[in-house]
Amino acid sequence: MNLVEVIHQRWASATALNDLLPASRVFTGLSVEATAPYGVISSQRGRPAGRHNDGSALDSVAVRIEVFHDSHDDGQAVLEQIKAAFDRTDFALSGSDRVINMQRADDSWQQDGDGSWQLAIDFNCTVYLATGV
Repeated sequence: MNLVEVIHQRWASATALNDLLPASRVFTGLSVEATAPYGVISSQRGRPAGRHNDGSALDSVAVRIEVFHDSHDDGQAVLEQIKAAFDRTDFALSGSDRVINMQRADDSWQQDGDGSWQLAIDFNCTVYLATGV
């Protein structure tokens, strides 16, 4: 399972977050045609942060979580629960790979022409790759 899929899985198990915006309304990737409210989790970029003699590596991966909502206050409540569920966390990926730190980098929001809101939170993830691949 890749990083974005694991975040989606963890969303589903975060009760307070899932109550505000069910994981069934959260998509992975960029191509989404859905009716608000919904969320999108996407990997923005990755770069090597360190290579080790044993073949393992550290990568720095940026992840963006966007929430599309008709209400700014309700969308902001979802963002607060995202922070509570993911900021400064660590968790397993596949095999021995793991996120050793997922830390919030930035929040933003904007109102679209139709009155709906697009809220985003960016995270920097430090990922340990046991095989360095």
